[in-house]
Parts: sequence; C-alpha cells; structure tokens
Amino acid sequence: MSEHPGACPACDGTTLIKSGHACGRQRWRCKGCGRQFTRTTPRGKPAGMRREAVGLYCTGLSLNAIGKRLGVSAQSVMRWVRDHARDRCPKPEPAGRAVVVEIDEVWHFVQKKASKLWIWKALERDTGRLIDWECGDRDQVTLEHLLGRLEPWGVRLFCTDDWAPYDAALPAGRHYIGKDQTQRIESNNARQRHWFARFRRRTCVVSRSVEMVEATMALFAFYHCNDGELTPALVG
Repeated sequence: MSEHPGACPACDGTTLIKSGHACGRQRWRCKGCGRQFTRTTPRGKPAGMRREAVGLYCTGLSLNAIGKRLGVSAQSVMRWVRDHARDRCPKPEPAGRAVVVEIDEVWHFVQKKASKLWIWKALERDTGRLIDWECGDRDQVTLEHLLGRLEPWGVRLFCTDDWAPYDAALPAGRHYIGKDQTQRIESNNARQRHWFARFRRRTCVVSRSVEMVEATMALFAFYHCNDGELTPALVG
C-alpha cells in the first residue's frame, strides 16, 4: 500500500487524491492547486520559504537582499517571484462598466541605463484597482495595445495628462486632459516605487528583463491595489 505523501509539494495543501500510477508509482493530485506528482520525498526548498521570499519582495526587499536573508541565490528568488506572479496574480476581469479610468506612464531601465522602458498603467478611479498595464516604448503603438485590452471594460471617461499620443488615440468626448484628474494614478505610481526596490528612483536600479518587470507589476497590482492579501503565511 502506498504511503500518503502528507502535503502537496507545490502549495502545501493536504487535500490529496489518488490519480493513477506513473512508472509503477502511485500518482497523487492536489485538489487545491491541481498539481499531480509521484515524488513524496522533499525536493527543492520548502514551499514556506518560497512564499516568504515572495512576501519579502512585495514589501520592498531586493532579490539580492532576500537571497542573503534566506541563504539562497538571487536567481532562485527571482524564479520563485516570477512563478508566483504568473500562477497566482491574475489581472482583474471586466465586471460592468469602468466609469472613469486614469492612464499614466512611468519609466524604468532594462539591462542598461540607456535602455528606457515605459510602463503604461490604467487605474479604475472608483475602486482604485490597477486593471491593466502595458510595457514598451513611449509611443502611440504601445498605448493602443493597452487601449485595445480596455475595450471590454466599457470605459466612459479617460483622464490623462497632456501628452500628445493620448489626444490622438482616445475618443473625443470621452477624454479629459489635466493633472487635476490624474492624482489617483500619480499616487499609485508613488506607491509602486515605495513597495518595490526595482522601481525606486535611483539610476543604479536596472532590471535585467521585461519579464521581471511584468511579474513585479502583477504582484504590485494584486497585493497592493486589487485586494490580494499579504498574509502572515506569505510574508513569513
């Protein structure tokens, strides 16, 4: 008789059911996350350590600082952060009409200081949720990629600053131009820089890949804007 593995190696869930056999060994499926596995001996770092790393990253520590604190490589921390963002931090789904959406763009460096990346952000004013973002150049093409994904939200009014591509891309009659109506998203930009080390305004902070910028944006949106919980289990 096969020994019960006790917990899922991916999420530490304990609700496990048998799911056939693989290479003569009992296969198990976690009802919580859907992970199937046969190995019952420990493999890799504990799930609790991985969750703690994500929590520390979400509260301002850099990858290197987290690695030193937990006794692992920064590369491992980066992989845990990236995987967590991909698997557990989805963008919000449209539900009804987003009456007012504020749009702004913030800059960041990728690979070198001469290579600037722009992060275009869309914030739903009534709820304060960060509903979408797009990484790319500071041009109308990148803006239109974001606007295309906002169509299902049925936005009635867009509020932006006076940068020219906004006026060209947004529909007349549904576009307000003025800093007085973008205060909430500008406050959101400040929170983004506060909570994540890679976004702080220091010229030595350079991301190595757009993929990690995307992952960090997903974590910021989910845990600091869209009501995801940084639970004690997550932050360690």
